[in-house]
Amino acid sequence: MNGYEKTYEVIAPRLRDVEFPYAALRLGFDLIDKYRMSVNFLGSSYEVSREGVRPLDGEPENVNFLSVLVYYALSQGHTEPRYDFALLNTFTGSLHTGGGGRPNWMVDPLLRALDPASGNSYARFRQAVRDMGMTYEGSRAAGEHTWQYRLLPKIPVLIKYFEADDEFPCDIKIYYDKTVPEFLDFEPLAVLNGCLVEAVTAAVERY
Repeated sequence: MNGYEKTYEVIAPRLRDVEFPYAALRLGFDLIDKYRMSVNFLGSSYEVSREGVRPLDGEPENVNFLSVLVYYALSQGHTEPRYDFALLNTFTGSLHTGGGGRPNWMVDPLLRALDPASGNSYARFRQAVRDMGMTYEGSRAAGEHTWQYRLLPKIPVLIKYFEADDEFPCDIKIYYDKTVPEFLDFEPLAVLNGCLVEAVTAAVERY
């Protein structure tokens, strides 16, 4: 059992103490019955119950996805999103400072998948995020493209794609609603961000 699997095994039993009707109302889950609820996460449906989390549509289990949904179900957050966004490192502080201290290092797998040698980077990114259900929000500057996505019912995100130019390679930045600390502490939030990057990367690699 690796560290991710162990984390899930440790936290999943806490779901036995969740008041599911109340949690579903606060967090935007669909209530199945008083001991079960469901949610769509990154394109797949999951059931959250006293026994743990399981995919409902036959997708293989990703233990990080399961853990994020446990943490979200355990959250005591109850506010609505403000649609005021900030970068991930605003909330995670210095704990997750890999990548030589670059604040945006967690998107590196996605940037590698968008290597211009593989074709038009933005066209592939655009098709991938459309397939995931993201909404185009427009552009404030040449070469900048903003997409909005409801990552979890109370956690919207903005993803900004910056096209390459003569000075800089393409870049991607992910912004979270400033209410996100009410729902996830910094460690599960970093895991959530990794799940999002993994899902977008997989979608891009299909093109």
